[in-house]
Amino acid sequence: MAFILLGNKTMAHDDYNIHQWVANIPFECKTIVLFEGNSNATQPNQIGHYFATMSLWNVILIATNLDAVYAFHYGPLRILKYTNFPSYNVLFFDRLQTLQTRHLLAAYMKDIYTKTRCKNILGEDLSLFKLFADTFNLEFYVEEMQCIKSELPVTCFSRYADKDLLINRFFFQQYNRFAVDCIKMEKIAIATPKGRLLTIWEILLHPFQQPVWWILIAICSGFQLLEIIIPTLFTNSIVGLALFGFEKRQLRFTGRTEKITASAFVVMIFLFKCAYEAKLISYITETPREPSALSIEQLRQRNITVYHKHFNTTHMNKLKGMLATYDGDSLVFEGSTIADNINALNIEMMLNDVEGTPYKILDETLFEMLPFFTFQPKIAIRQPFLKYQHRVFEAGLPMHWHQKMLNCYRTHVNELKLKTHSNSMENFIHADKLKPLIMFFSVLWTFATAVFVIEVIVGRRLRSC
Repeated sequence: MAFILLGNKTMAHDDYNIHQWVANIPFECKTIVLFEGNSNATQPNQIGHYFATMSLWNVILIATNLDAVYAFHYGPLRILKYTNFPSYNVLFFDRLQTLQTRHLLAAYMKDIYTKTRCKNILGEDLSLFKLFADTFNLEFYVEEMQCIKSELPVTCFSRYADKDLLINRFFFQQYNRFAVDCIKMEKIAIATPKGRLLTIWEILLHPFQQPVWWILIAICSGFQLLEIIIPTLFTNSIVGLALFGFEKRQLRFTGRTEKITASAFVVMIFLFKCAYEAKLISYITETPREPSALSIEQLRQRNITVYHKHFNTTHMNKLKGMLATYDGDSLVFEGSTIADNINALNIEMMLNDVEGTPYKILDETLFEMLPFFTFQPKIAIRQPFLKYQHRVFEAGLPMHWHQKMLNCYRTHVNELKLKTHSNSMENFIHADKLKPLIMFFSVLWTFATAVFVIEVIVGRRLRSC
């Protein structure tokens, strides 16, 4: 509460001392002005007009030499006169409900909470403020901010200082009493590209780890050396028998040691072949790639830079020395590792699935912050909005709007998939284009069959001779 002892002094904007004091009185502050009334009937109206231009509404005037107390309605300014001792509730009423000129000026920067890809579906935050304005019978005027790509957000916001509020969500390092929290914490996560596609030779080697291949090569080389050094040790080629089924004589006529060794090696190679084949078949359903980073520590080990879109990273100690500002228009289409709101990343992931740009969101959460809406310091709707937002949140409307937004993006993604599928149909190889290839293999098969028949006939004649 503020008291101003005005006496018979006239309040004017050119009075530096009074102007500085009044300009710094918070809007919510109850302001009581003691003054000396005179014969000028417009004196209370002049004082009230001064406080209205300074955006102070909770003002009452008490005449020290008259039985008169004055309060005001605003937009336009209307004066109320009381005598004797009016109660506190009569003097300090809800000024917002008495407005005749009721409007709300807002600006926003396009993001997932303000604009969606569907024309008829507003973002979650824009829906909230529109419903608030409709509930309080305010004329809602909203404008999209036009920011230059290279400028800082603070510089862009300064051009919209005439607006009552900014609808975007902001994060503050220090307490700001002119901001209203968004109730829900916001998670900051990291999206990083998946590993590159493997080449055909890497795919052939990928089913087994490198030590396994070295062990197999060492075992095969060892058997081959034994056959060279001690030719009488095995009558069959153990490696040829296990890998290709070659044997010089039937295995049952060999010694016990050779039987056991050959059987064990054949079983081992058979199991390896089964595992190798199963792994190759699994690549049909999922394209093999290099392993991508699974944690922030792995990003650091690979010396990967993490980009962000102009939000405060002071408390993100996990990414110390890894951060850089991202200046691109889209979040993750350019192959960069991005730190951003997890909801925005999930939507971009849906779009990336269509575009064929594989990304992965790390399970490790980078940071959790509480976002805020910012209001002009001397605006009447901040406190009413704070209470209204709590009622809306308890009713579950933000969750409903969020689900509508997700459904909008899913519909958009499905439309893109249909267009992509229809375009890819043109790239299919049709049957008529395969006819020359089929004819070529048919000729080869006929030629091979003829050669086989000739070999059989010649073999029989040679045996009969």
